[in-house]
Amino acid sequence: MIDPNLIDKKNWDEHYIKRGNPSKPTYYIIRRRANAVGLFSHFITVAGHIRRAFLNGWIPVVDMQNYSNPYLAPEKLGKENSWEYYFEQPLRIGLEEAYNSENVVLSSGVPVARPQWRGMNIYDNKNVGLAHWRALVKFGILRVKESLHQEILEERKKLFAPNDRVLGVLLRGTDYVALKPNNHPIPPSPEFVIDFIVKKIRLWKCNKIFLATEDKSIVQHFKDTFGDGFGDFCKILNREYVDYTESATGVSVIRIDRENDHFLQGKDYLTQIVILSTCKSFVTARCSGAAGVMLLGEHFENTFAFDLGVYGVRPVDWKKLLG
Repeated sequence: MIDPNLIDKKNWDEHYIKRGNPSKPTYYIIRRRANAVGLFSHFITVAGHIRRAFLNGWIPVVDMQNYSNPYLAPEKLGKENSWEYYFEQPLRIGLEEAYNSENVVLSSGVPVARPQWRGMNIYDNKNVGLAHWRALVKFGILRVKESLHQEILEERKKLFAPNDRVLGVLLRGTDYVALKPNNHPIPPSPEFVIDFIVKKIRLWKCNKIFLATEDKSIVQHFKDTFGDGFGDFCKILNREYVDYTESATGVSVIRIDRENDHFLQGKDYLTQIVILSTCKSFVTARCSGAAGVMLLGEHFENTFAFDLGVYGVRPVDWKKLLG
């Protein structure tokens, strides 16, 4: 059992909640104050906190059980750890062992130094800093739950033949387009992306496309472009896509009327990201999911991220971009 008095939702600064024998290990509980951010915002934030824990000689343990998030149904708050729905604990140590130890530090509720998905460097497959973060994946510190990972790879086999050379495309729509969140990257239009990948697919020697998005309208743009050949040439995941006209909130908290929706939305997102990480080439709008792809995938031949500026900060010369 975890003592509920150890769950601190008032002090979001990093602080000790238990301090005993200094010769005993210190456990670092990774938590997040924002309760509406997406799965891969959590993923890259956890990466940053793991690095902080290691620098201090602490043992990191992720708590998405006692702090609300979009992947944990309200009735399961305090009972199940939604991080463990999708990923292994960094050192395979659970929350009970951590909270019941002699030395426990709660992380701050905000990100620390982490993969910088808003910049461009992380999308350069040869970037030295990227190797630093990929090491967490390589050595099994950031690891997709094995049973789920195998299920995703089986899903990929249904979509593509072993010798297919797949161009992965990740596009954000919905709240990125409708809400224009300040300091977030401006996503490219579907027409602009389609024009770009049509020019690149032959150059990069790809014969299939995998489109990953949450936005129903983006899927429709690709269907309209590729027509009857869409289902064979351009593959998508059989998942629920969002019609954003129904809501004016962040996409991660839009609920779909189905059983176990909190878990399934995360599973659908993770499935797309893992499949993207297996592609030969990768084209993306900048978002935390794209950073996740770059951490999980080490064998891209080509990568490209659209840099159209960010909302509220840097103006964009659209005429120059579109030639």
